[in-house]
Amino acid sequence: MINVSSLLGTRQSASDALRYGRHRSGEHTPRSSTERRPVVVWNVTRACNLACTHCYASAKRTPAPDELTGDEARAFLDDLAGYGVPAVLISGGEPLSRPDLLDLMGYGVERGLRFTLSTNGTLIDGITAKRLKTAGLIYAGVSIDGPEALHDRQRREEGAFRASVQGLRNLGEADVRRGVRFTVTPGNHEGLDEVLDLVVRENIERFCLYHLVPSGRGGHLQDVTPEQRRAVLATVFQFAEDHPDVEVLTVDNPSDGPALVHWLEDRDPERAVRCREMLTWNAGSKGGPGIGIGCVDERGLVHPDQFSRHRVLGSIREEPFSQIWTEAKDPWLAELRSAERPLAPVCATCPDLALCGGGNRARAELATGDPWALDPSCSRVEAAAV
Repeated sequence: MINVSSLLGTRQSASDALRYGRHRSGEHTPRSSTERRPVVVWNVTRACNLACTHCYASAKRTPAPDELTGDEARAFLDDLAGYGVPAVLISGGEPLSRPDLLDLMGYGVERGLRFTLSTNGTLIDGITAKRLKTAGLIYAGVSIDGPEALHDRQRREEGAFRASVQGLRNLGEADVRRGVRFTVTPGNHEGLDEVLDLVVRENIERFCLYHLVPSGRGGHLQDVTPEQRRAVLATVFQFAEDHPDVEVLTVDNPSDGPALVHWLEDRDPERAVRCREMLTWNAGSKGGPGIGIGCVDERGLVHPDQFSRHRVLGSIREEPFSQIWTEAKDPWLAELRSAERPLAPVCATCPDLALCGGGNRARAELATGDPWALDPSCSRVEAAAV
């Protein structure tokens, strides 16, 4: 995750200490990005009321038959609290399809956990929004794929767009901090401007650009072209520059960091130097999946991140998450954390390697079959080829 707003210097974020080593009074600042406790993505259920074309989890209309029980979930939350994770990102499926979700959130908050929510927003009526606020939710990200017709087509549900926008409004009325999440695909990249207009019109506090990872149903889609990706990034960078009231982030593509540095170098070399320093501390994917982020799915299986369901590191039904993560018995987890990753030569010799850490390993493996191949969405290689 790259905080474009923080890197541009248009605004500060409460996560800057954790993400970029920028200490603020009263906040813990880790010595390096590789020494952080992980943010944990928790897929609380397989169930979802939609059937989106790009769903990384291949969600179904019904829960999986062996999802974590309430008691197992509470034991898991106890472990995360004791381990000191900085945040738990609740995802799915559609997390609000799980009947005891609000109770579990309240239980975790009582133990000091911080929760954010990734949702399609369609199930958030006024009462649910207030209950989320009461349970202690600090942020909700709602997925919007484009203007109404495009969104509904990608979500395979007529009326989904209006329900999601109403969910955003209900969250705002309940004083829950909100974000719009936009996953760029070949079918919706031209709708980005309209989504950004919605962010401004609805006074949304955050905008997150996600890059497609070919996981789940997303594996059946083609990615955008290099030219389309560059155009999308330029639009997002300029939006962040022009709208300091909106926190702007990009997700799942560490090469967005170098892309931002080079974008700044043409406009403000002094800020480009500061941006480069912050990204070097962050180390990109070297502090990402398997290090600064982990995932536990609805059955209690542990993965390096939410897109790497093909990589199982253990099960919290057999060992606590904290033990699995700390002991790193799985060879792949150990390799992800190694000082010298066996990256493809084009990555290993890249002058921007220190900024991105070698790209998204899940995308590289799922797209090419080689876990250490070039991430096919690398912005730096695309730019060099122009």
